[in-house]
Amino acid sequence: MKHLHALLLFLAGCTLLIACSKEMSHGPGFPTCDYAPYTTNSSFSYIDVNKTQDTISYTLTVSGDTTIKGTTYKIVGDDSVFFCSSCKDGNYTQIASILTFQGYKADSLQLTYLKETAPMGSSWSDTVTVSNGTLTTKAILQHTITQKGVTKTVNGKNYLDVIAVKLDASAIVLNNPVSIGTISTSYYAKGIGLIEADQEDDTIKLVSYILKP
Repeated sequence: MKHLHALLLFLAGCTLLIACSKEMSHGPGFPTCDYAPYTTNSSFSYIDVNKTQDTISYTLTVSGDTTIKGTTYKIVGDDSVFFCSSCKDGNYTQIASILTFQGYKADSLQLTYLKETAPMGSSWSDTVTVSNGTLTTKAILQHTITQKGVTKTVNGKNYLDVIAVKLDASAIVLNNPVSIGTISTSYYAKGIGLIEADQEDDTIKLVSYILKP
């Protein structure tokens, strides 16, 4: 399940679970990148609950920076999974090496999983290469903001200024998009990051967090 969370944070996911240092802030009225405050040594504890109520608990920690193709990313994970996140001007991107959904698999993905300044109802998409057995094709991952500026309760705690992003996937078959389905709906709280990620078989919820300066 932790691998799924890393995916949701990445795609949302990853879930994954989603990241920049606070020096990205510009001032009032400008995007601050506060929807993923991944400063080094900050940590985020989650539970992953499936349909049968089986629960896994784990903590993801920001271990430092890495540079990929000239862009600085934060490394977030634990001893078994990790992903890399970055943010600039309110656009949040992540890199991970896992995506498995409905028989499709992709490697080394780089996606824009959140746009802080985009209005509710707006959408954007990323195109990736996926494989299903011997078939290799393109897939379209569409992100849609379904809620913005709302309050959401997770594990009995109210989080303010929440943005919800739904992620849908389609595979290109014979040059036509064929829907794979909804991968997740993820919720990001300002100043905290990912607080919940819902998908068909699992729900990931934030339990506690520690933010380092």
